[in-house]
Amino acid sequence: MMITRADKMICPKCGFEMNHHCDKLVYGNDSQAAEGDENPGGYLMEFHACPNCGAAASRPAARLG
Repeated sequence: MMITRADKMICPKCGFEMNHHCDKLVYGNDSQAAEGDENPGGYLMEFHACPNCGAAASRPAARLG
């Protein structure tokens, strides 16, 4: 199980606290789907935006268990 992290992400460009924009499921590579695997799996990524300079950044969500 994966969840969004509680710690705030800091902008790599200006050092300002970023806003959590969304979470997105990123699926496995296309070769897994081409082999007929109906559930290739994936992982959850967090996407953040900086209200100060407008930069965007992402990171993997936290994993539980």
